[in-house]
Amino acid sequence: MAFLGMRGTGDWVANQRPENWREMVLYLYPNGQAPLTAMLAKMGSEATNDPIFHWWQKALPDQRAAITGVYTDSGLTTAYVSGGAAGDTLYVKMSAADVAKFKAGHQILLRVATALVTDVNAKVTAATANGASSYLTVKLLEADDNGAGVSKDLSDATDVLVIGTIHPEGDTAPSSLMYDPTEYSNYTQIFRTALEHTRTAMKTKLRTGDAVKQAKKEALELHSVEMEKAFIFGVKSSGTGSNGKPERTSGGIKSFLSSNVSDYTKQTGTATWLAAGEEWLDSMFEQIFRYGTGEKIAFCGSGALLGINRLAKQNGTFELTAKTKSYGVQVLEWLTPFGTVHLKTHPLFSFNATMRNSMLICEPSNFKYRYVDDTKYKPSIQANDLDGEKSEYLTEAGLEVHFEQSMGWLDGVGQDNP
Repeated sequence: MAFLGMRGTGDWVANQRPENWREMVLYLYPNGQAPLTAMLAKMGSEATNDPIFHWWQKALPDQRAAITGVYTDSGLTTAYVSGGAAGDTLYVKMSAADVAKFKAGHQILLRVATALVTDVNAKVTAATANGASSYLTVKLLEADDNGAGVSKDLSDATDVLVIGTIHPEGDTAPSSLMYDPTEYSNYTQIFRTALEHTRTAMKTKLRTGDAVKQAKKEALELHSVEMEKAFIFGVKSSGTGSNGKPERTSGGIKSFLSSNVSDYTKQTGTATWLAAGEEWLDSMFEQIFRYGTGEKIAFCGSGALLGINRLAKQNGTFELTAKTKSYGVQVLEWLTPFGTVHLKTHPLFSFNATMRNSMLICEPSNFKYRYVDDTKYKPSIQANDLDGEKSEYLTEAGLEVHFEQSMGWLDGVGQDNP
C-alpha cells in the first residue's frame, strides 16, 4: 500500500511495528536458535505485578471410577455373586475421592474391562462417602445377563462410567455437582545479557562492519537462547543470591510434564527402531491427542527427525510435507491417525548429543508468557567514570504451562532399543 507524506508510529500497517525487543527475535531469527521464544512473541502474554504468579486450571471431569467390589448389602459384607435382575439394588464400592464424582440420578454403566459384553445399565440412588468403605447405591435398569457365552458378570465389574442423568416427570431440580479447579504457580526469572566497549573501540572502523551494532545483535540472540533453554529445562526454585537478595528460577515446560513422558530405548523387550518405532509413536500420540486440539508442534533434534523420516521411507504409511506456519516458522507437516504434528528441528536439541533424539510435543497456545519486565535494551548503564559504554538486555519473565496432558516429551526417537 502506498503512503503519501510523513509517516508516524500510528501509520504503519497493522502489526508491522515490533512493540518489544522479544518480538524482534521473531523478525531476526524465525528459524534460528530460539524458535520457542520466537513463537511465544506471537502468543498470549500478560504482565504480572509480583515475581510469583498463579493460575487455575480445570479439565473436563472424566466421570468414571474404578470399582473395588460389588455387594448386596450397605455394610459391604456380602459380595454379589450373579443373577441380578432389573430393579435390584446393589452397592458398588470405590474410593471416597471417586464417590465424589457421582450423585443421585446419574445413569451409569457398570462394566468389566476384559469383557465389555457384560455391560449393565444402572441408576445411582445414593452416593455415600465413608473413607475406605465408600460406595454407590445403585438400582439395576437391566438384568445381569448380557454376558452369554462369557464367564464374566457384575461380580467381576472393574469400572463405572456416567452416561447420563435420569429424572421423572414433574421432579424438582437435582442437587448440583461442582468440580473445583486446580491451582498452579511459577516464578519469574531475571535474565541479563550485557555488552561493553571502550570509547576507542566504538570509534574504530573495522573491515567486518559496525562492531557495536553486531554485538547488540549477537547479545540479543544469546539472550533469547538462554531464555529458551530455561523455558524448556528450568525448574521452579527460590533462594538467596550472593548479594543477599531473593533469587528465583522459573519452572520450564519439561518440569510440568508427567503424563506423556517416554523413552523408546527403555521400553520392555528389544526391537530395532525400524521394527517397532512407528507402533511406539502411534501409542504415544494416541495419548497426547486425547487432549487439546488436533494440531501439535513438535520441537525435535536432528536425530529424532531422521528417525521419523526413516520410518516414512521404509513403511510408506505416512509422509512429511514442508510447510510454513503463520508465525513464520518452517515446519514439516506429519498427518498422524490422531491429528497433525508440525515437526520443527530445534538447534539446541540438535547441537547437544544428549538431546539429538529427543522431542517436545506441545501446543503453543497452552503457554502464556508472564513478565514483570518484558525484554528491553538498557543503554549506557556504565559507571560515570568509565571510558566506554556498557549496556544490557534485561528480561524478568516466566511461563504458565496449561494442560500438560496435551503435551509430551519423548527420548530415544530414532534409536534402537538395546
